[in-house]
Amino acid sequence: MVKDLGSAAPPSVADSVDTIADSAGRNGTYGEPTANAVDVEAAIEEYNELKKELSRISRQSTTHEGKLEEGIAAQEEFNLDEFLHGMSHENQQAGTTPKHLGIVWKHLTVEGLGADAHTIPTVLSDLTKVLRPWRYFGIGMGGSKKTILRGLTGFCKDGEMLLVLGRPGAGCTTLLKILANMRASYTKIEGEVSYGGIDPHTFAQQYRGQVVYNEEEDQHYPTLTLKQTLQFALRTKTPGNRLPDETQKDFVNKIIYLLGNMLGLTKQMNTLVGNAFVRGLSGGERKRLSIAEVMTTQSSINCWDCSTRGLDAASALDYVRSLRIMTDVFNKTTIATLYQASNSIFNLFDKVLLLDDGYCIYFGPVGKAKAYFENLGFHCPPRKSVPDFLTGLCNPLEREIKPGFDDTVPQHAPDFQDRYYESDIYKSMVAELQEYEEKINLENPAELFKEAVREEHQKRAPAKHPYTASFYQQVKALTIRQYHLLIKDYQALISRYGSILIQGLITASCFFNIPLTGTGAFSRSGALLFAVLFNSFISQSELVNFLTGRPILEKHKHFAMYRPSAFYIAQVIMDIPYAVVQVLLFEICSYFMMGLNLTAGRFFTYFIILFFINMMMNGFFRFFGAITTSFFFATQLSGVLLISCVIYTGYVIPYNFMHPWLFWIYWINPLAYGYKALLVNEMEGQIYSCEGQGNAVPFGPGYDDWAHKVCTMKGGNSGENFVRGDDYLRQALSYEPNHLWAPDFVACVGFFLLFTAMTALAMEYISTNKGGALTKVYVPGKAPKPRTTKEEEERRQKQVEVTEKMDTIATGTTFSWHHISYEVPFKGGPLQLLNDISGIVRPGHLTALMGSSGAGKTTLLDVLAKRKTIGKVDGRVYLNNEALMSDFERITGYCEQMDIHQPAVTVREALRFSAYLRQDADVPQSEKDTYVEQIITLLEMEDISDAQIGDVSHGIGISVEERKRLTIGMELVAKPKLLFLDEPTSGLDAQSSYNIVRFIRKLADAGWPVLCTIHQPSAILFEHFDHLLLLVRGGRTAYYGEIGEDARTMIDYFESNGGPICSPNANPAEYILEVVGAGTAGKAKRDWADIWAKSAEAQALEDELENIHQTANQSPNRTALTYATGFWYQFHLVHKRMMLVYWRSPDYNIGRFITLMFTALLNGFTYWKITLTSSDMQNRLFVLFGTFIMANILIILAQPKFMTERLYFRREYASRFYGWMPFAFTSVLVEIPYILVLSAFFMCGVYWTVGLVNTPEACGYFYLMLIIFVFWAVTLGFLIASIAEIPTMAAVINPLVISMLILFAGLMQTESAMPRFWSAWMYWLNPFHYYIEGLAVNEMEHLPVVCNDLDFVKFTPPPGQTCEQYLSNYFAMEAPGYVDNPNATDVCNYCTFKSGAEYYELTFGWNAANKWRDLGIIVAFFAFNVMAFLGLCYWKRTGRR
Repeated sequence: MVKDLGSAAPPSVADSVDTIADSAGRNGTYGEPTANAVDVEAAIEEYNELKKELSRISRQSTTHEGKLEEGIAAQEEFNLDEFLHGMSHENQQAGTTPKHLGIVWKHLTVEGLGADAHTIPTVLSDLTKVLRPWRYFGIGMGGSKKTILRGLTGFCKDGEMLLVLGRPGAGCTTLLKILANMRASYTKIEGEVSYGGIDPHTFAQQYRGQVVYNEEEDQHYPTLTLKQTLQFALRTKTPGNRLPDETQKDFVNKIIYLLGNMLGLTKQMNTLVGNAFVRGLSGGERKRLSIAEVMTTQSSINCWDCSTRGLDAASALDYVRSLRIMTDVFNKTTIATLYQASNSIFNLFDKVLLLDDGYCIYFGPVGKAKAYFENLGFHCPPRKSVPDFLTGLCNPLEREIKPGFDDTVPQHAPDFQDRYYESDIYKSMVAELQEYEEKINLENPAELFKEAVREEHQKRAPAKHPYTASFYQQVKALTIRQYHLLIKDYQALISRYGSILIQGLITASCFFNIPLTGTGAFSRSGALLFAVLFNSFISQSELVNFLTGRPILEKHKHFAMYRPSAFYIAQVIMDIPYAVVQVLLFEICSYFMMGLNLTAGRFFTYFIILFFINMMMNGFFRFFGAITTSFFFATQLSGVLLISCVIYTGYVIPYNFMHPWLFWIYWINPLAYGYKALLVNEMEGQIYSCEGQGNAVPFGPGYDDWAHKVCTMKGGNSGENFVRGDDYLRQALSYEPNHLWAPDFVACVGFFLLFTAMTALAMEYISTNKGGALTKVYVPGKAPKPRTTKEEEERRQKQVEVTEKMDTIATGTTFSWHHISYEVPFKGGPLQLLNDISGIVRPGHLTALMGSSGAGKTTLLDVLAKRKTIGKVDGRVYLNNEALMSDFERITGYCEQMDIHQPAVTVREALRFSAYLRQDADVPQSEKDTYVEQIITLLEMEDISDAQIGDVSHGIGISVEERKRLTIGMELVAKPKLLFLDEPTSGLDAQSSYNIVRFIRKLADAGWPVLCTIHQPSAILFEHFDHLLLLVRGGRTAYYGEIGEDARTMIDYFESNGGPICSPNANPAEYILEVVGAGTAGKAKRDWADIWAKSAEAQALEDELENIHQTANQSPNRTALTYATGFWYQFHLVHKRMMLVYWRSPDYNIGRFITLMFTALLNGFTYWKITLTSSDMQNRLFVLFGTFIMANILIILAQPKFMTERLYFRREYASRFYGWMPFAFTSVLVEIPYILVLSAFFMCGVYWTVGLVNTPEACGYFYLMLIIFVFWAVTLGFLIASIAEIPTMAAVINPLVISMLILFAGLMQTESAMPRFWSAWMYWLNPFHYYIEGLAVNEMEHLPVVCNDLDFVKFTPPPGQTCEQYLSNYFAMEAPGYVDNPNATDVCNYCTFKSGAEYYELTFGWNAANKWRDLGIIVAFFAFNVMAFLGLCYWKRTGRR
């Protein structure tokens, strides 16, 4: 029963249709200014009247829960108000303590860093930072401070709604953040904030989730469905004090039912949330999901920052109405900032606070605001909504002054504040505040609130903590979510297990059936090291997934949904089944084929050791993800440590060869313990035969007596023809066979627990996010100074001039589209997104494209602008009566909804780049520059013109609203013939929107045809448009044609076809959206798409378009340039910009530098001043082995860099800034200078410290080979990145590729030991083989081998013979090596090789003659990468959309 569903806290916002504000919207008065000057008593009477008209929902009806389970939306009319009152009533009956809390702030002054505190970081500036370490602790930073809020005082009682208004930069967001207790990003906060008597510090510690801030950006997991997202939030927020006999599941279902209906999301419950890259909810629906998520937190105080951005006018009104009802029924405290609010929305609030530059210029009742400013001498034009009028007062260009008041009205923000402080409204507010404070002192609401929060906590949740759910419940909810996230990601699942399967099989076949001989022992240890290495690489790929969810984690941390440590523990729990499958898969593929020790005990020991190695390494890599936010930094740090772990396992350099200054790494190395355990498990008790060539000395005819020969394998005893595994472990590797379970296995488990604990604690206590304030960084010396009043007036004057001067440069373009349909492939058959849409835009027309969220507005623009690459488009499109040619994308400007810009450049650089490449080639550069400056002035971007664009998610760069203006600027500077704009005003305040729409109108008047989608136009904005194309859900046309004077033409059409009457002072835009049923639960009374199809207007349009089709030129022959400029000019500009981008990416470049230097020095000091013994010949090769893993890191780091660059390239290529070739060439060329420097430093770090051969030829060859090898590695990274579209996919391909390269290089398994299948082709196709051969022969060609006592193989000659006599036949058969003591008769000291050349020729089959050939082949591999990369750049030059 729905009744049993009920419970305490409902969400904190709601969206309903039929509520208090109905008078303001549905009874034929669409948003007129006076419609809602109601007080609460009148509202309550209205409730009762409305209820009579409404079809009721029986709260006892038993159907909902079942229907919700099946995902069927309730078809009956949902009455939010009744539902909430019912809930509230049930809660009171159940004896729940209500949670009410008001908020008071006094003398609030907030400072942040000034504009000049941050400059754009470059490689040089970061290097100098390293030389001045004190800077990291904020000492000697300099830079000015900027005051954001200046002494504000105010309050918001429980049960009240406060609207905060102001232009961008006035301090609205800062005020909301301070009130929501998010203080980290500000340098100084003075004054007091009191939450019903609780101070901010206590509040943050114990009641964090009870005040919630909802930001503008929507952060969600794209692969969860809407229902899963809400279910998760509710599971962590289910109160302990539910109704009697109401289970947790009932509660969750009830609230989901409520939210779904309230926000009109019932039909989307099973849709993926989606994001810019994953198809899912529309932008408006995603916004509503964010609203729903905040409501699940059931907090007492809610701060909403521009939450209506991206909602159409009807949905925005619905949303604020539901806020009103929630506030009233549950006595919440609601504070909101809204851009472009209509009167209907404005009148729902109790009080309004108006800010300008941090000054409070009005704080008081909503009803008195307009009159107060009119009395000061300002004029509010008819049809201008009050919020627009109020924010407009802060802008001298927009405010209108009544005649006769010119000298007395306030001019600047401080004057406004002074006038307000003198007013009666201020005095009454001060009195109300004192009264409220006395009431707080008297009633002490904080105690009641604390009691309510205590009751709300679940059984085992500690009362002192802000979390509602107990730790166990948090982990449980998170584990379920983690399961959904992993199981949904089919791509990652298939690729992860696919790569393990392939890798397991390949590894096994390379080490196929390892023989139980001396040579087999080395292969065996190699095979096991490989198993460890491969599992570590797979764990490294976890890092990408781990870092992607960070912003969401920070948001939920603020909502106090769960402890970050619970989030990590849930991840570890979900790792277990995945790791089991992964290890089993790898083991089953490899164990039997390699011929490892076939007893059940050893098989399962191998399994459990490998399992813990895997879990341990996951924790190891994630720990670095937890302490840093940057992917580059985490990869570099963990990569560097991985290298040291691999070198110090005891295989690459045995324990007794380690130098005293670094051998401690071996004891703290997690991989060493795992590897030791695996090797002991394999070799303990095994017997290795020494029969056969190469396994004993001397061998051959006449040497059959084992009393006088010995095994070459370490651990052999004279006179025995076998070696015991235990002896080999002790002598060759210094491993103790009885250490398998303790300490080795115990250490693995210990490290796993240690990393889990460290990561959980790091996530709990290290906050990597400063609370999301955007920091602007400027070109050094170009930061804007605060302006004087005089300078401000000059700037305004200049802006007026530019706006007036918009020259008529358009070339009368007519654009028409006819019968446009669009469908995309979908699992249940194709999905029709657009359905037979026609229209035409003429010179001078400004056409508005409107419709509810999800009606297909953006889709239509994408189709018309030729941006779609998926799906099928039908219909005809003509430009100036001719079919579209190859220059169409270049001559049309398309401002997309997503603001995608190259973050490294400044605003001015970006605009110039667009102007240079897209205006005609014959326009002089100075003229293009002047035009760019005009556009900067016009869009009011002077202050940010030298600021770096930056990246919102990293907290650096220009604001969301400034990005929107930049997106528009980028198209305007190109002087296009035809302009498409997708929601140019969403996310802007009324004033910026007004500027932009007014400007677009100017363009239209100058002869430009413009088609523009728009979400929430105020009446004032709507007046600028002259034509309208209205879409309804399903992508069908509901109206196309003129709007007419005062919108009469359009309104007449709807009224004459049975629509409701529109009152004279309504907002026509809101009227039409309501008529066709936009809004969260909008129900159109008629099918307007059918009415349109049958109308005379539609027939007239059809005739006109058919006429165009008949007369159109189907194959025009004018010259059409795809790009405005030539290849070399494009290349010059693109390369110049890419160089700048690299110069400004210190995290990437300095990070690579540090990684390489660390690898070099680690190798250098591990093998310090290497000697000429036979063991050191092998160590010389292992020095080179260290460079393999360096290649791995370079490959991993190159990828995200290229993927982000490709994002910007696709965006610019779609507008035909430049072709794919300049981009592809530049991507490779820009790396060259960095690689030359990196290689030189690497060589200095490793070459002379190890003591490699110091001749000019050897050094030169080493450097050449190194450079080309690094080039090859970086381009391979690019190549993999261009095949994989997303970082997670690349992270799966990487370990596969790297492991294959290392495996078949001939180092771990020599060519002669490989199965014929691999050695026939794979070995010869592997660049690592040529690299290692080239460097090895270059190094050892002229070196003698001088054995020391440890390296000698010792055996006794037969009685009466000297060693020389005994071995004469042996050396006559061209055997390698030499005898150190030829005349001895007791023990012969035999050295296995006499020269370096002999060593590599006999062991690996390499030859010094191939030295330069190898270099050439590596060059060829590099060239192949570049060619393949160019091909892929061409093939994938457009994204899927």
